[in-house]
Formats: sequence, structure tokens, C-alpha cells
Amino acid sequence: MEGDPVFIRRADHGARILVVDDDALARRSLRAMLERGHYTVEVAENGQEALAMLPSCRPDLILLDIQMPGLDGLEVCRRIREMPWGDLLPIIFLTSDERPDIHAQAFRAKGDDFLRKPVLSAELIVRIRSLMRLKRLQAEVQEERDNLLELQKQREQLFEFIVHDLKNPLSGIQMGLELLGERDDNTPTSQLHIHRLRDTAYYMGRMIQNILDIGRAEQVGLELHKTRIALSSWIPTVMQEVESHARSRKHQLECVCPVDLEVNADQDFLQRLLLNLIDNALKYSPSGSHTRIEASRTDAGVRLEVRDQGPGIPEHMRERIFGKFVRIHEGQPDSRTGSGIGLAFCQLVAEAHQGRIWVEEIHPRGSAFVLEIP
Repeated sequence: MEGDPVFIRRADHGARILVVDDDALARRSLRAMLERGHYTVEVAENGQEALAMLPSCRPDLILLDIQMPGLDGLEVCRRIREMPWGDLLPIIFLTSDERPDIHAQAFRAKGDDFLRKPVLSAELIVRIRSLMRLKRLQAEVQEERDNLLELQKQREQLFEFIVHDLKNPLSGIQMGLELLGERDDNTPTSQLHIHRLRDTAYYMGRMIQNILDIGRAEQVGLELHKTRIALSSWIPTVMQEVESHARSRKHQLECVCPVDLEVNADQDFLQRLLLNLIDNALKYSPSGSHTRIEASRTDAGVRLEVRDQGPGIPEHMRERIFGKFVRIHEGQPDSRTGSGIGLAFCQLVAEAHQGRIWVEEIHPRGSAFVLEIP
């Protein structure tokens, strides 16, 4: 009827609470308090019984006495926290223990709240409501986080599927460009354009493979197939893949490496790492620049440097640039605006070889990307 009071049921109305106490009188008293507060109550006489009841009882909150024979409340709490669903289960310790450090012990055991006996009914109900409201909010936040992570995972998987499907048409383009380059009636100008298109297609192919390998590495890690590599002959071979691109930019490439220097590494991954670094040097250095690839022996293994004459990397970005999709925008014509994938791949390869990669400044201009691996 109009004017009658409207009663709104509390969110914790009927919540299941497990009372664990070896004192029968305390159990009866707590049950009476809780049932007056409209809770459903289950009881256990000791820690072992409580742990056995949990899978079927699945309480919304536990009132746990600390001093009990056998398993005390602290140990019961620790065991609950180790259960898959036990991390968010609210636990309130009850005790008449007067030791000054018992409060600290209770929270080290990961209890949520602490009340000394004898317990006042009003205080107990207030603590229960507050704690259940807090845990409910935590559960909602965790659920939202899990949903966001699942959405992110789905987006990354879709992205990888799309990137993977680009490989087939790109392979067709590369094959067509190879056939065009072999024609006898090509003019020097058309041959130059074909070489540039072919270099661009191979660059795209490496970018696609980098994206796929990064996605795979984030899930299961990079699988290495190591062989012994003679760097003095291997590095010039790698440099041949970018020679036409370097010539088109009037860019000079130089290799310095001891004749007897070898490294035990995955040749495919190391080659793509080096090509990524050389591509960066060609892309961000002005026309007519010089890039030096230098290999040397260190106490820990092998050091490989790619030294360019580009605009350099700001100091605050020298660690961040190895993150996925991180790019540098400086508002200049030669500013770094790549995909943000190449250097992330380089770091994955370095770490998979138990090595490291970083960037150093070169005065008066340029950067040195340095790889060290055992």
C-alpha cells in the first residue's frame, strides 16, 4: 500500500558463514548472533573438520578460532590461502589469546580481520558486512581484469592470424618480382625499381615473421637451433641482403671482425636481428651516411655493434625502445616512426641466447646498438 515502508534486502542476506571453534558454547553463541543477522551458518569443531567441509560447504566467509587442538587457526588459514579459490575467501580470526604478537601472526597468516573474545554481536555483524563488501568489490575487479586479459588475448590471436595470412600473398609478390628481375628486356631504370620493390617485399616478410615470432615467444618462448657461426664470413653474407637498398641511399656499409671469431647461436634468428639493426641504420640515417658493423671478443662471449649516423636515441627512451610497439616521434623528417616491432624482436632473440642488447650514444651524432651473447 502507498506509504508502507520499502525493505531492500542486503547484498549479504543469507550469505553462508562457516564458524570454526572447538568451544561448543562459543559455536552456539556465534550461530545465534549470525542467524539474527540473517546469515546461513555452518559449524566445525576443529581445523581438520573445517578443511574437509570446504569443498562442499563453499562458505562466503569464515570465522576462525586461533587456539584449537591439532591444527590451529593460523595453519588452517594458511592452507585455505593455498587453495585455488581460497585467496579471496574472507577470514576473520577470533581469539582470547593475550599474547602481544598474536595480532601480527594472524595477519602474516593472511587473515583479513581480527576480533578478541568475547565478541560483541553488533561489532561482529559490522565487520562481516564491511569485509564481505570489500571482498565482493575485489572479486568484481578481478573478474573485470580477467575479462580484459581475455579480450586482449583474443585481439592478439586475431592479429596474429591476420599477419600469418599475409604471408601467402606476399610470397606471390616476391616470386613475381624475382621473375620480373630476370627479364632480359628490363631497362636500367625498371631494374632499379624492381630491386627496390623486392627489397621492400623482403623487409615486409621479415616484419611479418618478427610479429609471429614475438607472439609465439610470449606464449612458449623462442626455440633455438644453435650452430657454430664463423662471423668474419657470415656477417658480409648477411650484409649482401641489404646492399641494393644501401646503394639506393648512397649509404656505405663496413664490416670489422676478427678472422677467427665464432659464436654458438641460432643462425636464422641472429641473421634477422642483425638485419633489423642494419635496416634501422639505413632508415634513420641521412643519405650518404656510413654504418659500421663491428664484432669483437669479450670476457663473457661475443660483442656485436651496429653503429649508425642517425639522429640518436634520447636518453629517456634508450630502454623503452625495446618494448613492443614503442616508437619515437621527434617531429623531424628523420624521426623514428617504424612499426615498433624490430627492436622488440631483437631483445627476445638476445634474451633467448642468455645475452642482452642495448643502445649507446655516439658523439657528435648517431647510435650504437650493442648485442652481447655468450
